[in-house]
Amino acid sequence: MDRNELLNKIHQGRTRLEAALAKFSDEQMTSLTLKNGWTLKDTLAHIGFWEHRAAALYQILKRGETPDGVATDAEVDALNAKAHAENQNRSLAEVRQTEQGAYQELLVIAETAPEADLFDPQRFPWTGGVAFVEHIAANTYDHYDEHLAMLS
Repeated sequence: MDRNELLNKIHQGRTRLEAALAKFSDEQMTSLTLKNGWTLKDTLAHIGFWEHRAAALYQILKRGETPDGVATDAEVDALNAKAHAENQNRSLAEVRQTEQGAYQELLVIAETAPEADLFDPQRFPWTGGVAFVEHIAANTYDHYDEHLAMLS
């Protein structure tokens, strides 16, 4: 994968996500419950949480620091539950704004980070031989598609 392919995948995934969410009114965004028990607002807040987390991870790695890791399913589940609880009382407008900002943070990294930072699997030892681009994919288009499956 190169930067152009990455950006195309991010933009295409974002288009799919926005098209799916555009089908729902604001009232439906906060009242319809998905199979996992979350509302559409909850899902959008969840996506934003992980977008922001990936962008923050990049900043930590870029500074040469070692981030805390999320290694187990139980740790991911705990983070998801914490983020869900923290976003329960936020308005839909606030969730949308926060998620959009997190998306933009990650998009700027995809657009401007040095090639080695994105595509060299050895660039950041913490990633264990996985190129950082995989963290971007997992928290943008792959993550969007995971949740789009719940909307159909």
